[in-house]
Amino acid sequence: MRSVFLGLSNGEVRPSLKPEERLLLAVVESAYWDLQSPDPTKRRTATTYFLDERDHHTFSFVSICQHFSWSPGSIRFRLNDLLKPGDLGHAVSTWGMGREAMAGTPYLA
Repeated sequence: MRSVFLGLSNGEVRPSLKPEERLLLAVVESAYWDLQSPDPTKRRTATTYFLDERDHHTFSFVSICQHFSWSPGSIRFRLNDLLKPGDLGHAVSTWGMGREAMAGTPYLA
């Protein structure tokens, strides 16, 4: 995944990001790096974050995608190798159980 902070090579001008948009991007970027972590707990948490379809809070993956007009499905497709079902483990049991089940995860407000 290319960092969204990289300059454009074709000379296009990128609009400035607001501080709150930088925070949204940092949440997604943190989850992306956690997908590649050697720590299975971080990988499970990040996998759950990317696969969660709910947009129930500002920092959910779907909410951030909506803010930037991104396609969650397209991003998940590109992350397919990192989102393999075998890496879910505990995440499958908490997926869809509500905010209480995921309390303490780093991606929730």
